[in-house]
Amino acid sequence: MNKIFSFFLLISAVVFIFSGNLFSADDNIDKILANIEKKNSSVKDMQAEYVQTITYFATDEKLKSEGIFKHKKTDYINLVQLLPTRQYTYIDGKNITTYVPANKQAVVEKWKNVVDGDVILTSVFKFTKNFKTLKKDYNIVLKDQTNIDYSFLIKPINKKEDWTMAITVSKANSLVTASSFNNGNFVVDIEIKNYKINNNFSNDIFRFVAPKNVDVIEL
Repeated sequence: MNKIFSFFLLISAVVFIFSGNLFSADDNIDKILANIEKKNSSVKDMQAEYVQTITYFATDEKLKSEGIFKHKKTDYINLVQLLPTRQYTYIDGKNITTYVPANKQAVVEKWKNVVDGDVILTSVFKFTKNFKTLKKDYNIVLKDQTNIDYSFLIKPINKKEDWTMAITVSKANSLVTASSFNNGNFVVDIEIKNYKINNNFSNDIFRFVAPKNVDVIEL
């Protein structure tokens, strides 16, 4: 699976709320999502911890990673994978840089090219970004709710896009606490916790500055 794809699933779960753009065909869900959007209107940036598990159905293999991400409206992202190996990802709205200290190497790619070059990634990215066509491209339903949270289920209308995404949102603070992406071949489960809101991040932390003796490869 594309290394960027699993990373983007984490961000897409957050952007679902963080973008301030929500959609639905159901009046009841519209009211719920409008309330979530209102509560998040003052959020300018965020930091949180994540745990991601990818399970492949054919082999039952599980790949687990943990780390911390920072996100600033709209396209600034800094992700530090702490386990199983340390890896840094920087997105500044134009480029995406992946830096692995152990390899002494950083790879720089055009963010648009990364998205356009992956069919699955394009589908998920369109879900969070192309709001002009969301209502005709996706269905969203309120799958469940408790005293603690809401659970939404998103499905593409296009049968060629065979995946579903479940997103859990806390009632207490209207932030995403979990997501699950399933395309029939694998499932990506993500838990998000320990949010810190409105940290006044500088744009500099989302730009990669190469340390000495690190090879920078531009694709």
